[in-house]
Amino acid sequence: MLVILWILGGLVALAVLAMLVVPMFIDEQALIEMAQEQVRASTGGELLIEGETELSLFPRFGLRLEKTSLDLPAQSEYDQQINASIRELDVGLSLLPLLSGNVDVGTIVISGVTADITEPQALPPAPEPQPIMSDRQWEKRGELIRENKAEERQRQLAEDAAVAAVAIVAEAVRIEDITLTLRTRDGSLSNQIKIDALTLSEVNTNNEPMRLEGVLAVLGDGSAPVLGITLDGGIRVASDFSKIQLENLGTEVTGALTQPVISTLTGEFLMKPAKADFKLEATLPGGDVTGQLVWSALESPEIKLNVSTARLDVDQIQPAAAPTASTDNTKVASENSSQGASQAGQPSVPVPLPVGPLRDLDLELRVNANELIAGGQSITDAQVLMRVLDGIANIQYIRGVLHEGQLDTRIALNARRPVVEAEIEGGLKGVNMDLLLGSLGNQDAASGRIEMGWDLTTQGETSDDLLAALDGDLSAGGQDLVIKKVSIQALVCSAVAAVNKIPPITGLPSNTPITDLSLAIDFDDGAGDIEKLRFATPGVEMKGSGDVDLKTLDFGFRLEGQVNNDIMQVSSLCVIDQRYSGVDWPLDCRGNLASGSGADCKLDIATIAQQIIENEAKQQVQDAIEEKAGSFIKKIFGG
Repeated sequence: MLVILWILGGLVALAVLAMLVVPMFIDEQALIEMAQEQVRASTGGELLIEGETELSLFPRFGLRLEKTSLDLPAQSEYDQQINASIRELDVGLSLLPLLSGNVDVGTIVISGVTADITEPQALPPAPEPQPIMSDRQWEKRGELIRENKAEERQRQLAEDAAVAAVAIVAEAVRIEDITLTLRTRDGSLSNQIKIDALTLSEVNTNNEPMRLEGVLAVLGDGSAPVLGITLDGGIRVASDFSKIQLENLGTEVTGALTQPVISTLTGEFLMKPAKADFKLEATLPGGDVTGQLVWSALESPEIKLNVSTARLDVDQIQPAAAPTASTDNTKVASENSSQGASQAGQPSVPVPLPVGPLRDLDLELRVNANELIAGGQSITDAQVLMRVLDGIANIQYIRGVLHEGQLDTRIALNARRPVVEAEIEGGLKGVNMDLLLGSLGNQDAASGRIEMGWDLTTQGETSDDLLAALDGDLSAGGQDLVIKKVSIQALVCSAVAAVNKIPPITGLPSNTPITDLSLAIDFDDGAGDIEKLRFATPGVEMKGSGDVDLKTLDFGFRLEGQVNNDIMQVSSLCVIDQRYSGVDWPLDCRGNLASGSGADCKLDIATIAQQIIENEAKQQVQDAIEEKAGSFIKKIFGG
């Protein structure tokens, strides 16, 4: 885009220069030859004008060019090759206003411009790779950048930046049918940009309103959706060019996401020191947002973005699907894509984390949302504060209400080195288990409220790496919970019926009420060791350990506990006598966190029965001893 603007600007400048300095006695052909010679001498290129030319002098100095082309060959293997042409350039300038230092132009028309740019045949020698910097080196680098920015800002503020005011007036500047084509060194298409129409009307530098309208498209190489952009809004320019104001400049972008993105900018851009401050209104696929966008070239943070929204569903912000049309470009893109993709049925190649921009970003982001949805989770009254500086993205807090619980967590992401490091700390208080597990696809698995806390670290180059390298602690606890679809009490009573040799007990509960629960998991390289698991339900108290796999979400644990007489509250037939005293009840459970089937739990009845038999044998021996001891005492004392 910069190249095409340079070409257009050069053509306009050439026209204006001709109108100002060319003596009246120089004819059109002499002017053309002069321009051709200047282009040839300065660039080695060729300027060719094949169409008609018109040069008028009074009362308006006008220049019209048709069918003009510019060929700029590469000066070396490291330079671009540019071929450009223009179908029409029409510009007029009133002479009398020039005497007072003003410029009065009618309508400038630039139409039918094509620019074909081929990248250099060779790249400059790559610089020596920089060694991986330490944290202190990163910090010193950042400090130096900010010091230089501050000094430059003070210098610009101190210098006399006054520019003589020049009143420029034009009916309109109209740019039509512009095509910029970028090619690789072998000549294949790399990108293509088209401007259907771009018009700036009521042009002036008197800080009076102008209107900008435009339609353009970024076609790419055919492998990605076409990006369509429309512009419509007001703009003002100060007479000394110190400030540009946007007034409800509306944009609509299609092709980037599944739905159009509509935004409006209102604010100003200061030229020196360069700074922009805009009010932002945008409609995204996931909701509407408003906010303030501040950019500064010489301050820290460079970008400040404050966003407010009633409801924003981040999950709906998805890239548009790739084109399916069988054009040459899409065929090539498809072939290239298929070559790099894994075969059907084979695992895909891990994608590196997109953290590169974080290393040079200086950003402060604040988000306030009545409802924020991400990863299928809804956070109400959400507040987010993130600071990115010197290669570290520090999310200082994410706060809000998650499934009726209070969320407060912090995340620090270190992107300074190829292996990304992350720290996650926080907690969730009073979360509704039914809602939480339901959001994970495990409907009707549990109810009640728990508290959770986490202190975790990880590292890696891909998202899979981060999961596989997770280290740290996760804890949870709660009271008055209900574990659905599995009943520890029913399992116990069924085992009691079998041991007592009575018919199966009916009417047993299908859920497990939990009066007290505590859980602690220690993660090491993605594997969770359930070090502490304890719960109590009427009639049963258990504790144990287990494991959880974050890759598959499979879990398993083994519990052992004691059964007391409170179990008879479940059924009067579930009788516990002295035979059950001291008996450990082993319980094995396995399941998947993402499954809706709950845990599969089984009691080790054989082990339980063996303990009861041993208790019975001990009791028989004890009864025999007591009977003989009683008889012996009776004999001694004549009982």
